[in-house]
Amino acid sequence: MKRIILLTILLALFLSACGTSSPYSELPGTEDSNTSNAPPERPVASYDYLTFEEMVLEFATDVVIAQYIGHRPFGESLTEFEFVVSERVLGDAADRIFVYAERTDAHVMGGIMVDFKPGDVSFYPGTDYLLPLMRISSPYAKTHEDGFTFLRNIVIDLNDPSNSTMYSEPLALHAEGLDFNSRTIDKQEIVSYVSELAMDIPPVWWDPIRSEVMEDIIYGSPYVLIVEINEPFRLSHEVPPTDWASTDIYNSTVVRVLKGDRDIGDFGHEFAVIFFADTVFPGEQHIVAVTPIREGAVWFDLTSRNSLFRMDQLDEILTILGHQ
Repeated sequence: MKRIILLTILLALFLSACGTSSPYSELPGTEDSNTSNAPPERPVASYDYLTFEEMVLEFATDVVIAQYIGHRPFGESLTEFEFVVSERVLGDAADRIFVYAERTDAHVMGGIMVDFKPGDVSFYPGTDYLLPLMRISSPYAKTHEDGFTFLRNIVIDLNDPSNSTMYSEPLALHAEGLDFNSRTIDKQEIVSYVSELAMDIPPVWWDPIRSEVMEDIIYGSPYVLIVEINEPFRLSHEVPPTDWASTDIYNSTVVRVLKGDRDIGDFGHEFAVIFFADTVFPGEQHIVAVTPIREGAVWFDLTSRNSLFRMDQLDEILTILGHQ
């Protein structure tokens, strides 16, 4: 349950800031990130120290063997790395994936000194890399739909395991169950070891709907609601801009439940819906396809990038629901 809640908080939404803003963290791939008083163009993120095994078990959603294609700047502070996947150890990553890293300074807590530079990673064409990754499971993300983040810069060089890294240091310093500096270690031993770790990792509990087809969105969403937009909880311009996402959070009231548990309309108080920035305003009514960020929560995410509908689409949606 802890892992599900953490992944939900981390992946379901990137609030539009580089600093923390309850209830969610804004730095994907970190369970406890926060910023200091550093200049906004170079934030400082804080991380609890985790070993290689702990990091993979706690946060990996996918593990792939892939080759490097290239990289490019993404926005003001991100780098987008592109890989072609040859084998999936965990998850169902696409044949071509994009991994995002934020160029930040970092402080690692936990009684160990490391010179960790998030986003400072190097790759070479023609090399097989084993990459534990965390999927960007947020409909609000500006990143590619097949997007991931690195886990503490873990990069395993299967051609030369001694070149493998974590925390911008040799991986051997942070792995407990396998000696990546051993002269006898080989690719299959590494893949088998990580595969055994991956067997204990639960599957991703929810992923945004990727289809743009209304029927797919309505069928795939646990709730379809008519909501009235009330006062904002937090607007995008109230927090520093970020390359991850730009969202507004509005207190909203259920006007009508079109799909889902009818009791949702009996909360008797407002609940929060996260929207793309500048797409809704107080006093308006909209149809939304949403999911709670976790079971029993009163914070709701859109189920896809296309889950906000106009009121004049009501008849079409009712027709779709009548065919379920």
